[in-house]
Amino acid sequence: MVVDAITIVVAILLAGLGVYVGFGRTLRFFVNGIFGTIISIVFCVAFGGMIASIGPIAEGISWLNNWLGGVWDFFATIRLATIIYYVVLFLLVQLVRTLIVYGLEKLFSIDVLPMRIINSVLGAILMVVAVLILLLLVLAIFAYFESSEFVQNMLLKLDGTFLGTLYHNNPVDFTQIFAAAEAAL
Repeated sequence: MVVDAITIVVAILLAGLGVYVGFGRTLRFFVNGIFGTIISIVFCVAFGGMIASIGPIAEGISWLNNWLGGVWDFFATIRLATIIYYVVLFLLVQLVRTLIVYGLEKLFSIDVLPMRIINSVLGAILMVVAVLILLLLVLAIFAYFESSEFVQNMLLKLDGTFLGTLYHNNPVDFTQIFAAAEAAL
């Protein structure tokens, strides 16, 4: 099909771009800016509660919430120490993410033949995988609006193609998140 041919050509072009740009710069592109902020937020949401339950951290948050509540009752109501904890955690995750990306970028930019080859191969793989992940996210959003005419027409065009199969077997599912957001309204 035409859609599959276009998908293959786009994947080859992305792999070529990844070879040209290299792993370090591809990683920096996909992990800095808005993507990096989103990654840091997701990390804080996913692991922040677990980290906050570690003994000394939990005790520190509790102590600070109690102390701030003594300063002004409003601080106890909003749990200001918990807010401060998540802001500090976000900043630490941003810092660690930046240092890791910077270090990996410098490591993979070493100008020796084996490292140039590894840099190119990993750059091609990362470029294709990163765009595939973004595609899965977009398809998950389309799945939420599956009853709309636009998505129905798109599905008819994608029926029997790789992208159609990817759509129907997408591991990313936003339905619970969207349902919870609707319930909150």
